[in-house]
Amino acid sequence: MVKRLAVSVFFIAFALAFAPSAGAAEPLRVLTSFLPMEIFTRNVVGDTPGVTVASMLPASLGCPHDYALTPGDMKKIASADLFVANGLGMEEFLGEPVRRANPKILIVETARGIRPIREGRDDPAKGTRGGKGHDPGEINPHTWVSPRNAILQVREIEKALSAARPVSARDFRRNADAYVSRLSALAAEFETAAKTFRRRNIVTFHNVFDYLARDLGLTVVGEIETAPGQEPSAGEIRNLSRTIRERKVPAVFSEPQYSPKLAEALAREAGVPVRVLDPVATGSPALTAYEDAMRRNLSTLKEALSAR
Repeated sequence: MVKRLAVSVFFIAFALAFAPSAGAAEPLRVLTSFLPMEIFTRNVVGDTPGVTVASMLPASLGCPHDYALTPGDMKKIASADLFVANGLGMEEFLGEPVRRANPKILIVETARGIRPIREGRDDPAKGTRGGKGHDPGEINPHTWVSPRNAILQVREIEKALSAARPVSARDFRRNADAYVSRLSALAAEFETAAKTFRRRNIVTFHNVFDYLARDLGLTVVGEIETAPGQEPSAGEIRNLSRTIRERKVPAVFSEPQYSPKLAEALAREAGVPVRVLDPVATGSPALTAYEDAMRRNLSTLKEALSAR
């Protein structure tokens, strides 16, 4: 009798040792759409146990304009619990294609709380270049290229993660607070520098820096490509060159994700240098990658806009 009791106690103890505890949280698999969303999410998750973060698109792809989901993407979505996206039209595949792959997945559009910039409305100059480009009223989705917006997007990620895994909410809040503190310092650096800018008109490769320009009181008076992949004509280059001279634009800003040839041709025509601004759409997913790239952008802007 005593022996049977001892054996029973042993098996109960064994079962309890290997059974999941009542307070244990289920694993949370987070999929992000592209690089900036991955960086933001990794900062909020930190080393929280049981939470994995992956990016659907490779870090070399850039902005997912007009991107079509592949069978491999559908498999990634099917195995995820949470999908972190920018929103505002950046990921045109959101909605039915994602729902088909995984009806239970939670989709987080991190830019939903940001006041959007609408082409041709927030900046009247943007609806008047040769009749080509974005439709007036079309929302610009490049929200993350602004530290102030990045803070709002990080908070949306924190809220979504906490709702999906309440047991880790304290960890997510702690990590988000630390990251927001760093992003706030970054935003303050930009705003302090903007007070020293002597020039406030800029020309960019495409409409990716509009939110940062709004933060800093800059005016984007021209874009080299007003539609992704659509190169300007020779006449449009001449018109943009004239705008650069008339508006005293100090430089043409290219992007590392695109060939510099168009920017260099425009700069030669206008007689100004080319400078590089990085929208953090490609590169490393390291935790500080966004801050590092944006500080390089700040240095470039100070050099170009603070000189007489």
